[in-house]
Amino acid sequence: MASPQTPESRRSFAPPTSTPITLGGDQCKLWHWKCSGRIRGVVVIIHGLGSHARFPTVAIAAEAVAAGGYSVIAPDLPGHGESEGLRGFIYSADMLEEAGLAVVRAAREMHPKEPVFLLGSSMGGAICVRCALALAEAHIDIAGLVLLAPMLAPSASPPARLLLGALSYTPLCRLALIPSSATSNSAQYADPAVLTLIDEDPLAYKGSLRIGSAAAVLDLGSRCESTLESIRCPFLCMLAEREQVLGPMARAAAERMYEHAATPPSMKCLKRYDALHGLLCEPEPLRSLIVGDILAWLGERANARGVGRLRPMSREVSTRALAAEAAQLV
Repeated sequence: MASPQTPESRRSFAPPTSTPITLGGDQCKLWHWKCSGRIRGVVVIIHGLGSHARFPTVAIAAEAVAAGGYSVIAPDLPGHGESEGLRGFIYSADMLEEAGLAVVRAAREMHPKEPVFLLGSSMGGAICVRCALALAEAHIDIAGLVLLAPMLAPSASPPARLLLGALSYTPLCRLALIPSSATSNSAQYADPAVLTLIDEDPLAYKGSLRIGSAAAVLDLGSRCESTLESIRCPFLCMLAEREQVLGPMARAAAERMYEHAATPPSMKCLKRYDALHGLLCEPEPLRSLIVGDILAWLGERANARGVGRLRPMSREVSTRALAAEAAQLV
């Protein structure tokens, strides 16, 4: 199927190509945007809940970053886009973390000599944070994180999380019963032209949250919230002032990460914009401002001396394997 047309893609941008990758036991699509000229680095982009690698929030970033000299790798996670799996279904936070690590490994195999950045929005931002922590535990560095309205804390009460967690182990886990602003397009995207594209996108999941997906995403946010201070890599965190999807706990978590993460002060940046949750789906000129800030930060980090580079990763790498490797190195 052809890629949805973003405003940027109408400028005769070369479409991405795809290769197969197995994530969470499902056959998935891994999309690759090639840059022209010398590669400055590799950017792995992880999409949010219900979207996919060619969704406007991802495609706008991918096309701009590729035009800036970076090779871009982005997956359709299981149950999303053109990948296998029940639409919109995520069965565990472990699967999300291990899928993210598998994509990083694939990116390194494609570009073994280039610095690697992770970029994610909403749930994708949380996956990027967890992958960065797992890689750091194994003494594997990345060049930096770009987080757009990241979901860094759960948005439900502890009793609700316990109930959803228990139901996620039952046959009810696949049922789509939970209304959520996370699947409301008007609560996330401000540009009418982009909103039309999203409304007409047949690959985007637009139904209610599935019970198992809600439990997995809440678990992922809880894991992020408890480990934010351990982040050591450079990061750019971008927040939406008119946020309607993430709760106040997630916003507070992002600010706490900026204040208390182990990243050196000169290598962390927090920016706020008068925008909805889908930051890159704002009308111009705000969208270009946000894209420009991303490219400027990536360029600064790519040019920095001593930028982190990944050492080779084996095909068996996973969250548990990385933790075990780190324990052996102590």
